[in-house]
Amino acid sequence: MSLVLLAPLGLAALAALALPLLIHLVRRLELTTTEFAALRWISERMRPQRRLRFERPWLLLIRLALLALLAVLLARPVWRGDALPARAWVVVAPGVALADARAAAGVVDAEWHWLAPDFPRVEEAPPAASVAVASLLRELDATLPPAAALTVVVPEQLAGLDGERPRLSRAVDWRIVPGSTSDTVASTPEPVRLAVRYTPESEPALRYLRAAVAAWNQRERGHYELDAQPADVPVADTTSWLVWLAPPSPALARWLDAGGTALVSHDADTNGEPLWRDTGGRVLAHRVANDKGCRIALHGGFTPADLPELLDADFPDRLRTAFDPAPAAPTRAAAATMRPRVEAGPEAMSLRSPTSARALDVWLALLIAILFLLERFVATRVRTQGAA
Repeated sequence: MSLVLLAPLGLAALAALALPLLIHLVRRLELTTTEFAALRWISERMRPQRRLRFERPWLLLIRLALLALLAVLLARPVWRGDALPARAWVVVAPGVALADARAAAGVVDAEWHWLAPDFPRVEEAPPAASVAVASLLRELDATLPPAAALTVVVPEQLAGLDGERPRLSRAVDWRIVPGSTSDTVASTPEPVRLAVRYTPESEPALRYLRAAVAAWNQRERGHYELDAQPADVPVADTTSWLVWLAPPSPALARWLDAGGTALVSHDADTNGEPLWRDTGGRVLAHRVANDKGCRIALHGGFTPADLPELLDADFPDRLRTAFDPAPAAPTRAAAATMRPRVEAGPEAMSLRSPTSARALDVWLALLIAILFLLERFVATRVRTQGAA
């Protein structure tokens, strides 16, 4: 058992203890001079000796104790007791055969669960859809008692990640077996709709846009949709990005004013950030930010003559990045590279499990309230006796 301070810098407030000491010393110096005749026979060179003595010592001690408790409260003390013995846990990620998991874990006396929402027992059917592995690991780490050993059995290819290596407050026995987590997701995300509005003269550019959308869907099947219509067709509210291959119109202005992102051909605006260049270094497009939206100003047409990058194999990726510069966080990686890191600290340990640590804030606040009432009672009583 031990006492831990989560915010030890709060003890710096102990410097306030000098305040009541100064107040009591100043009040002691507030003396009333009474003259009487016998004083004239005393030489001025003879001065009375004074000893340092605090007036109302009990009141001073109460005030000092009150300030000290406030400083301790700011330091956030936590009483940590011995952790209760807990049974070990073994969680199996989807995509791992239960027989392989039992052979790899080698743990007999343990709780066996699936790494899935609500952590069902392995006796139940395994989850059919992919799960958020990283998020579930953090949830399980926060739920289990601190003394519970945790073994995680995962396949070689792990999905359900969130772009960051999991950080837990305990060491994890990370066992890897052959297999792969399914990419089937429980809920289908909203598709990204690319609307194209064109004139008859710019219709040949549609072949390159269709090829780009097809390349996007190779990685994310069915996630991107293409809506190619003449320029006089209104833009649907469900549109995510817009390619405008026509002269400027009020419809384009409304889309940009509403915060949309649009690629506009034959736009000579050069005020933004250079986006694409030819082999000679000439800028072919600029990214121009509006108050809410963003315009990709393509200085020429959407043709290989004006934009040679159309014929490059990586142009679909460059076009995708132009519409959304923020890269998507990877959701799949080799399990060997995703072994959780241990990140333990006093605050994490105390907040993770109520059985391992107990905050003392409530008791300190109650004691401070009692001392405050006592201080008021003593101070009022002293003033009453002084007036009497």
